Amino acid sequence: MTVRRARRARARALVVPMLMSAPMWLVIGELALGWYGPVRQLGRYGPAALTLLAVTVLAAAADTEAGERWLARVFLRARAPRLHQRHTLAPVAEVLLRHGVPPQQMALLVGPGQQVDVTALGRRTVVVSRGMIDALWSGQLGPQQAAAVITHEMGVMRSGLTRHDPAAMVMLAPWKVWITWIAIMWGIAATFLSHRVMVACLVIHAGVGIWLGTTEDPAMYVSTFVLAVALTTWWAIRSWDRARAQVGDQYLLQHHLAGVYADLLDGTYTDDHTRDRAVRLRHPQLQHRHRVVGDGPPVARAVLSTTDR
Repeated sequence: MTVRRARRARARALVVPMLMSAPMWLVIGELALGWYGPVRQLGRYGPAALTLLAVTVLAAAADTEAGERWLARVFLRARAPRLHQRHTLAPVAEVLLRHGVPPQQMALLVGPGQQVDVTALGRRTVVVSRGMIDALWSGQLGPQQAAAVITHEMGVMRSGLTRHDPAAMVMLAPWKVWITWIAIMWGIAATFLSHRVMVACLVIHAGVGIWLGTTEDPAMYVSTFVLAVALTTWWAIRSWDRARAQVGDQYLLQHHLAGVYADLLDGTYTDDHTRDRAVRLRHPQLQHRHRVVGDGPPVARAVLSTTDR
């Protein structure tokens, strides 16, 4: 997985969210500014123009170093590590230095969450969860394992894939609120219906839309079209998540922490895709992969392929 392919996957994943967020912002602007007299004097599209201008300015400000820190504090609820947290993370910093990942190149913050989690944001910000620090403190997680998780996100960040995430967070704020609401509704429905029944309902809904569009009115095709767009967006976001993970995996290979990360994956997940990732991390020679970041030793070349290419 090259950075170029990962960027294409990211662009595909942003198409529908961007197209939906833009009109949502316009509606928000109309509701927030439409009643204000001076804004109304600008004409029918005055609130929309001011809203788009404000969102653009905020997105540009978020892409700065100060904006990146502000977003991490407000949206991710991240804070500077306390004394005991810095003490707990000190052995992790030593492991990072030994493996050629300078920790001084990132601004480390601590965010909420009980799971072991690390999030890269913008150009320098890396947010580790309190759950990771607690696991380090209790000995459930070793310094090498924590360093591998941080290195994975560092690889994604240093490849430039997170560079404009702060601006995207501002522009996609309506989409985030909407998709969170959909996830809540889906979760409520899942408590009463099995996953298979819910998927069957979606398939039946699409089939009814096609049948009504064919026999009654072509406008009925819209329900099937909406479902197709939703499924395509889900596929695009899932593909982007996997592409992002592959870029981080390649960075782990370059800094000789891939085996440690593979052990952590095996101990945490049991799905087939993650097990495949663990095998690729332990045996990179099984398939060809290009380097994605300029520093570090070269990645092993392919000596065995399961395809004809």
